[in-house]
Amino acid sequence: MIPEAEALARILSAVEPLPVESVTLEKAAGRFAADDLRSPTPLPRFDQSSMDGYAIRAVDTPGTLQVVGEQPAGAARALRIGPREAVRIFTGAPLPTGADAVVMQEDVVVEGSSVSIEESIPVAEFIRRRGGDVCEGQQLVARGDLLTAPRIGVLCAAGIPDIPVHRFPVAGIISTGDELRPIGTPLQPGELHDSNAPMLAAQLSAAADIAGTKRTSDDPAELAEAILGFPTTDAIVISAGVSVGDHDPVHETLLKLGAKVDFWRVAIKPGKPFLCARLGLQWIFALPGNPVSAFVTAKFFVAPALRRLAGAPIDQCAPRSFPIPLGTSLENPDVRPHYVRAIIQDGRAFPTPLQQSHALAGLAAADVLVRIESCSFLNEGDMVPAFPLNFR
Repeated sequence: MIPEAEALARILSAVEPLPVESVTLEKAAGRFAADDLRSPTPLPRFDQSSMDGYAIRAVDTPGTLQVVGEQPAGAARALRIGPREAVRIFTGAPLPTGADAVVMQEDVVVEGSSVSIEESIPVAEFIRRRGGDVCEGQQLVARGDLLTAPRIGVLCAAGIPDIPVHRFPVAGIISTGDELRPIGTPLQPGELHDSNAPMLAAQLSAAADIAGTKRTSDDPAELAEAILGFPTTDAIVISAGVSVGDHDPVHETLLKLGAKVDFWRVAIKPGKPFLCARLGLQWIFALPGNPVSAFVTAKFFVAPALRRLAGAPIDQCAPRSFPIPLGTSLENPDVRPHYVRAIIQDGRAFPTPLQQSHALAGLAAADVLVRIESCSFLNEGDMVPAFPLNFR
């Protein structure tokens, strides 16, 4: 059994980002940039108004000015203003030559073709200067950056239509167990609906394209067929059958297929019997069968590996946490750190009632996983790291 931090470090140090491809910005959300991108133009591209109002010379205020034209947003009309002149202007429109301020339309009195301004307007009032947001040549995205909606927005504003990204990983999911039946199938005594495959597909869909899910019995030959049924995926995620019981076929099957096992069993609760292996170019992650154990190991080991495949920097692959005070005392007598399912109420974390590894209702109700270090006792109000589940 190896420490949790060592397990993650071994995975991330071995995983290499997938090859680079070029995609349009419309398809770039959630991908990781494969190169630095700089703006070919300043933003804004020209001095412009930030309000509907009148472009003026600040020195002419207060006073009455003659309106000599109108400049809407869009094509510049090459307008010019001189002393005691104004141009009707709209938000985003280019500033007329000679203007050095904009007065809001609410702050003027219109009298025919002139406007009266009662107060002094400062220079640069309500003007967005050329390059005030982005300079020409300024870096907009760095290699390894996640392409979020705001980053896509600024790239589009800069006129960059395509972006180099790492290929998005593809993963297949297999759940094993003689007792498993698909949703919608009537259950006989001792049988269970397969919850792990749909749960893992939903959980990992933000980090990989899911090629499909398969369900097998505990027969090694059937499991081998399912694994070989995902010949082109970058990763295969297997739930259950990874312990040492007579009905746990994962080890035997992987070895017969020629897989190289990197490690098996991690000091984490829930989720100790986690396995990482390589089969040719494919990554194999075998998770415990208990649903909460499968979820926890997928969150802390599988999802980071998939993010690394997608091009995320190593230091940005692991789930992020934030500190939160406990709403009650908690004890962890185990030698493994314990990820406790918790609900946030009044700014504090309270554990859900049932913390056993089969208890899906407690996981579904939780807002966060809070980490309780090994062999520790924590009092109400003590701070713990909380990992968001984003269920709400």
